[in-house]
Amino acid sequence: MKKIFKYNILFLILAMGFGCSEYLDPSLDGSLTEEQVFGNDAYFNGVLNTVYGSLPDVYDYMLDCATDNAVTNDYSSDFFKMGTGALRPNMNPESNWVNAYRQIRRINQFLDKMVLDTTGTKPFLTPVRFVRLGTEADSIDNINTFYRMLGEAYFLRAYYEADLLRRYGGKATSGEFLGVPIVTDVLYIEDNLNLPRNTYQECVDQISSDCDSAIKYLPVEYKGTNAVLGATMNGRANGIAAMALKARVLLYGASPAFNPDNDITKWEKAAIAAGDALTAIGGLKDLPTIDNYYFNQLNNKAYNIRDIFLRGNVQSGNRELENNNYPPSMYGSGRVNPSQNFVDAFPDKAGYPISESALYANSDPYTNRDPRLNLFVAVNETTMGPSNYHTIETFEGGVDAFNPSINTSRSGYYLKKLLKYGSVRLIPGQLTGTARAAIHLGSPELYLNFAEAAFEAWGPTGDPMAYGFNAVSVITRIHKRDGSGNDYMNTVAVNDENLFRELIHNERRLELSFEGHYFWDIRRWESTEDLTGINTVVNGVKITKDANGNNSYDMDVQLEKRLFNSIYMPLPYDELFNAPLLVQNKGWE
Repeated sequence: MKKIFKYNILFLILAMGFGCSEYLDPSLDGSLTEEQVFGNDAYFNGVLNTVYGSLPDVYDYMLDCATDNAVTNDYSSDFFKMGTGALRPNMNPESNWVNAYRQIRRINQFLDKMVLDTTGTKPFLTPVRFVRLGTEADSIDNINTFYRMLGEAYFLRAYYEADLLRRYGGKATSGEFLGVPIVTDVLYIEDNLNLPRNTYQECVDQISSDCDSAIKYLPVEYKGTNAVLGATMNGRANGIAAMALKARVLLYGASPAFNPDNDITKWEKAAIAAGDALTAIGGLKDLPTIDNYYFNQLNNKAYNIRDIFLRGNVQSGNRELENNNYPPSMYGSGRVNPSQNFVDAFPDKAGYPISESALYANSDPYTNRDPRLNLFVAVNETTMGPSNYHTIETFEGGVDAFNPSINTSRSGYYLKKLLKYGSVRLIPGQLTGTARAAIHLGSPELYLNFAEAAFEAWGPTGDPMAYGFNAVSVITRIHKRDGSGNDYMNTVAVNDENLFRELIHNERRLELSFEGHYFWDIRRWESTEDLTGINTVVNGVKITKDANGNNSYDMDVQLEKRLFNSIYMPLPYDELFNAPLLVQNKGWE
């Protein structure tokens, strides 16, 4: 019997009150039959391409506006509402339940057809041939393509499973640490869709297993000129992407929010996963400069970038982030405003926190600081734009100072990170853009994942696996890129467990800022009952210029307070209603 799945069938069932959960939507796109989709090579491969296409093309940078890293001048933004106490099971801009399960179902349908013939009579039992060359090489390329696509499918399922676990895993109202329902089969309308949440650890194990399957079938990297496995495949999942994803998931699972007894073996597994990934790409190497990592190589169309393991689609001539975040004086909307809290997190140029620095002065707060401050934040009287044509004036009376009628910064700072602020121009008649892509898995995060897990498992300098690198050497290599100082780490923090942990957490805060990581980091670092790390006061700066042109700084200007009920995120009301076996997370009863 042919199964024809259309969205309107699902909506009818939902309307009739049968309790079919939308996230298990048993449908294909459009009105093609299952036989039509999986009996044609273009349609067949298109299922996988559709899942790739659902990956975000832009960073989740607004999410930092729900932390103490930033505020937004867009009071209608869901992220403003979210950070100031409005987050609810039915108001969650980070909810991705339906989309993630929809992609998982597509992958399950794909995997259901990816079956090899073990009898040796046929190379594979998939309903189509992937490559049509008409030569003896045909069978070799088909087998290579089969395994590559099989590995990509396992990776993509792991990616969306991990996305769900990061967003919804937590301590449930029952007291258990739960993840999300694990779905590895193709479910139809007649199946039982009222599924309970699996345990958090079961989800970690499932994702790890899918990553291991992806690692088994995928090349470590795509390189060379082979049409099936060559560098032109960049942008697709490879072995390193799967290894990096596994390391991320294991790191989260080892963190205090999900590992309250501090089981050291979980930290060790995370460290080994990240260490093995680094070893697979040749160990520690110099990281690319900020411009090269985010922009230059993409603008040069050198898409086979070893430091980018998985990215969204490359967008050419793009100026979206500049439109949103340049100050109005540069024809932008000044939407994301880095906080004083974030600025204070940058150490001095020797690496000392400013609270312990002999180089820092309140009267001249932006001098002798970590070079990344100037790369990530536009402070008063610095320059932006092509040929540095605009000088930022956030002092009282300055063109960029807070003025709610023209959308200037609320905090006294403007965002520079992720912006091509040295070349993108928004001046009418002189518009320029840049190539950009959201990097979902890359070397800076992998370095930091290893550093954190290795420190927690083996200390700052431990290397029991004989990798040839440790937490200290990894942080040193990160600092080398921009010339950040190591004195504090090497002389003070390395001798104190708590100080070194704070240093690593701060490195993640700076390096991965506005990329969608910090919001989740501050949650996984908390104990199961502690809200102090997320419910914080967010400050800005008020700069006053005297008659002689000297500035004075008030850096305790309270802007807003973060308010959350729990370190864990709420499950959507609709899903709880449609699947009564689901259990809500603590704090959202």
